[in-house]
Amino acid sequence: MSISWTVYLLVCIIVSNSFAHKSLEDIKYSGALTDLNHRVTHGLQWKTKSAQDLSVLTKNSSEDLMRVVVFNATQCPSLFPSLHSEVASYQKAVDQIVATTLNGIFKGATFGNLSEFVDNFSNRLSGTQELEDAIDYVANQMRNFGYVNVHTEKVRNVPAWKRVFEEAQILTPKRKDLSILGLGSTANTLPLGLVKEALVFNSYSELIANQLKVRGKIVVCNFGGPSGFPLDTIDNGYAEAVTSGALAMLYRSAATFSLYSPHARRANVYYTDGVKKVPIAFLTLEDADLLSRIYARGQKITIYLKINDINGTKSSRNLIGDIVGREKPEEVIVVAGHMDSWDVGQGAQDDGFAIYLALLGTNVLKSLNFIPRRTIRTALWTAEEYGYLGSSAYIKSHRSELDKVKVALEADYGCLASTGLIFNAVNTSILDQCLATWTATSYILADLKYSIPRGFDKF
Repeated sequence: MSISWTVYLLVCIIVSNSFAHKSLEDIKYSGALTDLNHRVTHGLQWKTKSAQDLSVLTKNSSEDLMRVVVFNATQCPSLFPSLHSEVASYQKAVDQIVATTLNGIFKGATFGNLSEFVDNFSNRLSGTQELEDAIDYVANQMRNFGYVNVHTEKVRNVPAWKRVFEEAQILTPKRKDLSILGLGSTANTLPLGLVKEALVFNSYSELIANQLKVRGKIVVCNFGGPSGFPLDTIDNGYAEAVTSGALAMLYRSAATFSLYSPHARRANVYYTDGVKKVPIAFLTLEDADLLSRIYARGQKITIYLKINDINGTKSSRNLIGDIVGREKPEEVIVVAGHMDSWDVGQGAQDDGFAIYLALLGTNVLKSLNFIPRRTIRTALWTAEEYGYLGSSAYIKSHRSELDKVKVALEADYGCLASTGLIFNAVNTSILDQCLATWTATSYILADLKYSIPRGFDKF
């Protein structure tokens, strides 16, 4: 297990203690984590002694806050004894952070700042002036909050795509309009559109078994991924279908619930090097299931599809600001999120919330005079929705400094239901609890005497 991930576990113990007003003995070794499915650590493998080492509990009984993962009480402290002891010593500091965010001057601040931001700067699409104006707005907030070295860094050639015209209709066996949402930066059809027979597949394996039949057809994928998780993009079938001659791809909406409202997946996983670009759009859950039922009866389906959007590139900017450490200012803890969002929503969960976790978190620390040993660097990326373009540009331009980055935290994946520290934020008070958890985590990681090595230590 990585040392930094061990710190997350231990921090969650004491944050949970503060929320629930329980002793360490009462709550044992609990953390505000998800149930550790394949998405939690983005590739970091957990190695436990046995299945009994992990047990998933229900929500906190007193606060109904979050699901918790409980480690075997004899195992967690034995991983890094000195680290466990040092993190536990921050209990009083965490109590103060929780008190000031839940009941003090920052009560309601997360919702207030976030709502004002998205009310004024929604639809922060890469390549738009609205995104650049939002970056300037947050830069001014950072200066007002006491950040130093606030600056932007240019990121060249980010997508400047605009949704213009997207239309689809079933022509046979009956006429029916289809509500679609084009993938960001989707290829266009010809100006007059496309009329072709459609083949419908309910799984990746079903598509592969019929791969040779897709030439000259529109392919409908009524599946979300290998595990059925709606946002999964592994085994999406795009490359296989297109290299076999498919002319367009229609995917099942990336949603668990629908009121006839399509939702797109991540934009960067379909168009890969060496694979032809064809139009991609997403169907509502209702229409995807309708097409599947019709196809299962052996009826021929013909679909009209027309997509005429605008594709281009522009320059944008990452936004950077520091809270300088008091003893080891050259060592950096990066707390990140991204500024851009899609055009069909406000971008509150993805990823406006992360902006204010970072900004308000450092503001909470300054109000309590908690200046950590290491520098906390807030990094707000541009063009993340297109495949981490902003963060990749930062890594390239700061490669010589990366050995000084000890930990990087990023809130994303629709932040209010995070896959790391679980933030099921449904109202103002729970947003405050999220802020408390994020602030305590970043502060302890930045302040530890314990040396945090780069890389992973596994047990």
